[in-house]
Amino acid sequence: MVTRLYLVRHCQSAGNVLNQFQGQTEADVSTMGEKQLALLGLRFRNVHLDAIYASPLLRARKTAEAINEYHGLPITLLDDLMEIDVGELEGKPLGCLSAEYPVLSRQWNETPQDCVFPGGESMAQVYARAKAALHTILAESAGKTVLVASHGCLLRNMACALLYHTIAALPQVMLSGNTSVSEFEISDAGVRVVRMNDLSHLPEELLGNPNQYVLK
Repeated sequence: MVTRLYLVRHCQSAGNVLNQFQGQTEADVSTMGEKQLALLGLRFRNVHLDAIYASPLLRARKTAEAINEYHGLPITLLDDLMEIDVGELEGKPLGCLSAEYPVLSRQWNETPQDCVFPGGESMAQVYARAKAALHTILAESAGKTVLVASHGCLLRNMACALLYHTIAALPQVMLSGNTSVSEFEISDAGVRVVRMNDLSHLPEELLGNPNQYVLK
């Protein structure tokens, strides 16, 4: 029995355009994000899906809805799929963080598993949420094809839990671009990576900046 799992990052949002650390701050979809969603929906038009799960944050919900346009499935919202709560860094410009938070910025870039955000979550808490959501989703969708629409940091932790079973391996899993698609086949034999962070549905002008969240 094989379970097929798609992990999809949300489209470009207003916070991405403003180059902000969004965290759990609500931000609507940008103009580019709308174009990305139209192409993402077409990508999945003829892909069989049995279930769709999403973060309740608007940018992820709209991403799930765009994928669901040709499927008509109920979308299950899970709080555990929300992006990391970055506390007092919420809404701050990415460009100023390395000067204001040098230790945290270095950890984010080099040892993200060690991050603890003041007034927010630790990466260990996010990993635990991602792992719990993964367990729930796979238990409810065994032998089916399921899609998760969520956020870069959360999906990074989920992929880490799926592939490596330890947060210590988080630096080996890269942050993905907006609307990137990762696909896995899960069976008793293990996990097979079909694709990681694939953006082949987007033309170059809609790719955005894949290194936006490297804190310099």
